[in-house]
Amino acid sequence: MIKKIIRFKEVSSTQDTARRFFHKKEEVAVSSLRQKKGRGRQGRSWSSPAGGIYLSLLLFPERRFTSIPLLAAFTIVKVLEDYGFSKISILWPNDVLLNNKKVCGIICEQFKTSLICGIGLNVNIDKFPAGLEHATSLMIEAGREFDLDELLNHIIGRFNPLYQELQDKGIKIKEVLNYLAGLGESVELVTKKGVIKGTVYDIDDDWSLLLRDSSGMIRRFYYGDVRRLLW
Repeated sequence: MIKKIIRFKEVSSTQDTARRFFHKKEEVAVSSLRQKKGRGRQGRSWSSPAGGIYLSLLLFPERRFTSIPLLAAFTIVKVLEDYGFSKISILWPNDVLLNNKKVCGIICEQFKTSLICGIGLNVNIDKFPAGLEHATSLMIEAGREFDLDELLNHIIGRFNPLYQELQDKGIKIKEVLNYLAGLGESVELVTKKGVIKGTVYDIDDDWSLLLRDSSGMIRRFYYGDVRRLLW
């Protein structure tokens, strides 16, 4: 459970900075106003201008490492609902969409016996560079600025009980299905072994994605990028 938030004005990456606190064996959050070399999954860069929340959670989960990305995404969904937003969805396994545009990205990296979960939330950002037409921010959607410290504290407050529930009971949060983008739709799942086409069927109790392929077989996936065919 996160009991401490360590704040910086600027770091190279909150993911890398969080590693410096591994030796203390405490679950902590590392946040920064800016990142010089923010990154997303599969080595992609993450635009990190002032006005966003850039946060890494240093966790020591006893089990269910693969569930953490979706748990973090669900946390952001509930936070955005608390702030009055609607039309929120989760693009498995790690993106949060607001009005069908990406507002939050999540990256989880195993480091020794820990898991570092990075969350990048676009908040007080009024425009994005070319190539990020499918991105949005809370400011763009709501037409106002937000208190970053208040929002950061709210994220931790929402994450902690969900994380504790996952560790204690290991149960699926069934409500996640209500927010799953593409449920029942034909999608492409991009994996290291290639592209698999199918229909999003369910999320299993271990939070893996279940796809029904063209033969009707249900296939299980723990990693990959879902690409929706209809937007």
